Amino acid sequence: MSLILRSVQKTPSFNFNKLRDDIVALRRIMRVDRFELAVVCMDEPQVRELNKLYNGRDEPTDVLSFPRYQNLKPGKLPDPWSDVNDLGDIYLGISSIQAWCEKNHIDLDTGLPLVVTHGLCKLIGYKDDSLGQWKQMYEKEMDIIKKFNKATGGHVPLRPATPPMANDVDKDELISAMS
Repeated sequence: MSLILRSVQKTPSFNFNKLRDDIVALRRIMRVDRFELAVVCMDEPQVRELNKLYNGRDEPTDVLSFPRYQNLKPGKLPDPWSDVNDLGDIYLGISSIQAWCEKNHIDLDTGLPLVVTHGLCKLIGYKDDSLGQWKQMYEKEMDIIKKFNKATGGHVPLRPATPPMANDVDKDELISAMS
């Protein structure tokens, strides 16, 4: 099925064709290539506004995902032959992704597949609202990235295992969730 990839941001620049090819490979690895998917690359003010509108957070972010199917069990795909075969939409905050890439000493084109993987996982039912959910999602993402690197000859780094809510939880609980 189709992939709609659009860039409505001005800077930073990235290899649009490589991103398209990477998304095609990720969809194939995740077996979601029969579903419609839209990915939009946005500037910081645009993604900040979406984050504020839909999540109540007045801050930029790296990725926002809007799944078509709201109550999927993690990894359980809907019927691709149903009347609605739209997986959902992903909005990439390119400036936030660039900042993360710089902090981790990787180029933007190398880091983008990692963020797209996170967005795709959100579209197929994975969540990161609790430590248990985050751990399940993190393991899935790392499995996908390993397969992606093997299939494409890529060098996408594995994301550090630090849940986004790490500052809000007890250290013993965090250690327990990671073991």
